Amino acid sequence: MKICLLSCLSWLAPVSAPGLLWGWGIKHVAAAPAQTGFRDAVTTHAIRMRKQELSPSTTHPALHGRANFPVQLRNVYDVYYIVDLEIGDQTIPVSVDTGSSDTWMIHEPYECVSYWWDPSVGPPNCGFGQGFKGNLSGGILSGVPPFSRSYVDGTFAEGYYGLTDVTIGGVTAHNQRVALVNYTFWHGDGQTSGLLGLAYPYLTSLDGADQNQPPYDPVFTTMWKSGAIEPIFSLGISRTNDKWSGNSSSPNKGKTEESYLALGGLPPLDVEEETWTRTPIEGMRAVPEWGLDTDEKGMYIIKPDGFVIEKQGNGSAAGPVVIRNTTRIPVVVDVGATLTYLPTALVTQLYDAFDPPAQYMSNGGLYFALCNATVPQFGVQIGNSTFYLAPDDLLRQTARDPTGEWCRVGMPGGRTHFRETKLTNATGLPP
Repeated sequence: MKICLLSCLSWLAPVSAPGLLWGWGIKHVAAAPAQTGFRDAVTTHAIRMRKQELSPSTTHPALHGRANFPVQLRNVYDVYYIVDLEIGDQTIPVSVDTGSSDTWMIHEPYECVSYWWDPSVGPPNCGFGQGFKGNLSGGILSGVPPFSRSYVDGTFAEGYYGLTDVTIGGVTAHNQRVALVNYTFWHGDGQTSGLLGLAYPYLTSLDGADQNQPPYDPVFTTMWKSGAIEPIFSLGISRTNDKWSGNSSSPNKGKTEESYLALGGLPPLDVEEETWTRTPIEGMRAVPEWGLDTDEKGMYIIKPDGFVIEKQGNGSAAGPVVIRNTTRIPVVVDVGATLTYLPTALVTQLYDAFDPPAQYMSNGGLYFALCNATVPQFGVQIGNSTFYLAPDDLLRQTARDPTGEWCRVGMPGGRTHFRETKLTNATGLPP
């Protein structure tokens, strides 16, 4: 069993080489990779947190280290990774999202709407848990445009901004700007009541129809600027509650794997050092289709050095057929979505590599393959390391067609428009 470890450094911080770190293959005792500096530090204050499995109320595909302050994450079928925000005397569970920057929560009462509402089945249900009640300690912000954000699956959230102290895992962002949402179309899990955006401040300026608002500091930026934490956060994401493997002398033998959001460092997880790699975070101009001529960092954009598809050869004696694409395609690391979007030509080769090949289903709008199909290997090369997606991510056994025989391929083709914030996903794995 392996856990994906993703660390992101703030580009505004005084660090020499801001970038993104991939670690793949978490082992069984706490030890840092052979690096130096705060970005690889394992704090003595790190504690192992229990991860809870929650049953989903929807199958909608869109949503769902080592640290100074590890925060418990709860996993809903690899869709939602959840942390609790402490605001005043209220605890608000929210989804973790590296593909957006705003932190918002439902403010009760709110209006839930739907494009496909059928009056005969009752009012729309956005699937939120209990939202925020009452008033923010710092009051409502006046003289600023209202909050308005849309997402790639067609959902949106609208409301207004206010100021309050936000605490996550013992770290507080004082007088933080957050949004209270009172009008939304959403596919919730019945547990979360908002979103924690962990991307750069630049994205906060792309708000509303004009997308030209002055940016503000998101929660994580406020935390490190105040000196409460170092300018790094990490995500150590485990798929299940499986027990640790490893040798019998390991102190963690038999213990449950867990997921972490680590603020200010890396979580207490041992990483196979040979699987670590680093890559720069690109500016927003890296994706020409967005039309943004700026080197500002907004999302966690990286350019892998290549992609590898390995499928079974014809005949028992034939070896695997290896397809390599060395085009440096910019991708966005986004743990707030479950699907991986890549250019159509590349994913078409992947569909054809299934045995039998995957097929497009118009009623689902995505590609499906037989649930017992032979799944090819798909790897992302970063530096000298290649990270392979798990078969369960390439062929989603929990997302089936009505017959139950066909499973969804977790990689549609094509790219999305920038105004739809979520562009692609890691789901705890390389994009």
